[in-house]
Amino acid sequence: METVQTEDTRFVRDLHSKALLSTDRIALENHRLYRKRAMVQSNEFEELKTKVDELNTVREEMLEIKSLLQELLNKKEL
Repeated sequence: METVQTEDTRFVRDLHSKALLSTDRIALENHRLYRKRAMVQSNEFEELKTKVDELNTVREEMLEIKSLLQELLNKKEL
């Protein structure tokens, strides 16, 4: 890849594609860290969402069991 320094020292120009490329390595590393943290946070959120869904399912099943038990008790009393 052939590049040429631009007037702004933070950038170079790729001669083949004419793209303007940043040479700021610190900004690149910061961006990569940000993306990695965002991905981890997103994964944690999805895990929590799954656990909440599971808890809601268990709650619904418990309520169903409770109602069935109350129904059985009512039938025995009659």
